[in-house]
Amino acid sequence: MKTKASLRYQLRDQRNAILVYYSVITLMVVLSLVFMPFSPADSYFSISSGGITAVTGMFAGVLSLCTFKDCFLLSLQHGVSRKSHFLARLGSLGLVCAIMAVGDEIYTLILKLLEHIFPGRFFASSLYEMIYCSDYMELSSGTYRSIQTTTTTILLSVVFSFFFLLAICSFTYLVSVLNFRLNKVGKIIFWVSWPALFVLLDAFLVAHPQFANSLVPVLTRLASMTISTLPRLCLTCLAASAVFCGITWLLMRRAHAK
Repeated sequence: MKTKASLRYQLRDQRNAILVYYSVITLMVVLSLVFMPFSPADSYFSISSGGITAVTGMFAGVLSLCTFKDCFLLSLQHGVSRKSHFLARLGSLGLVCAIMAVGDEIYTLILKLLEHIFPGRFFASSLYEMIYCSDYMELSSGTYRSIQTTTTTILLSVVFSFFFLLAICSFTYLVSVLNFRLNKVGKIIFWVSWPALFVLLDAFLVAHPQFANSLVPVLTRLASMTISTLPRLCLTCLAASAVFCGITWLLMRRAHAK
C-alpha cells in the first residue's frame, strides 16, 4: 500500500510540470493561428515541428533531475521504505514516459492536420519519422522530404519516444541521486570535472590526431549500428535504463535524510 501511495504522490508531483509543458507548446500553435491572418500574403510565415520528442527529452531530463530529493525525504518522513520508494519511482518513470510519448504524437498529429488545412504554413513530423521514414527527393527547387504517415508509423513513433525518454529520464534521475549522496566538495568536483574532462579530451585528440582518426570512426559506426533499426534502438535504450536504474538503487538504498 505504501508503494501505491508513493507512486500516486510522485505522479502528482510531476503532473503540473507536464501540463504546463504541453500547454506552452500548444499555446504556441494557437498564437500562430491567431496571428496568421495578419501576416502579409507574400511573407514566409510557417510553423515547423520536426521531432518534438527531442525537445521533450530535454524537458523530461530536467524534470527527472528535480523529482528525487523532496519525494525521497517525504517518503522517509512517512515511513515509506527505500525499496518501496524505488519501486514507485520505476512505476512513475514508465507511466510518465508513456504519457509524454503519447502527448508528443498527439501534438504532431494536430500539426499534421493543420498542415492539410493550411498548406505551406505548417510542417510536422515525429522524431521517429525523421530518422526511419524520410524519403529525400531531389527537385529543381531543392531537396524535399516526403514522409508517409500511417497507423503503423504512429504506433512505432510512440514506441520510439517511450524508450528514448526512458533512457534520458533514467540517466538524469541517477545524476540527481548521485548529487544527493555527495557532500559539498564532491558536488563541486563532480560538476566541474565533466567540462574539464571534455576540454582535456579535446586537447589530447588535437595533440594526437592518430587517436582521433581511429576513435571517431569507431564511435560513428557504433552509433550508426545502435540506431540503424528501431528494435536495436529500443534494446539499447532499455539496457541503458536498466543499468542506470540498477546503479540508482545501489545509491538510494544507503541514502540518508539530510
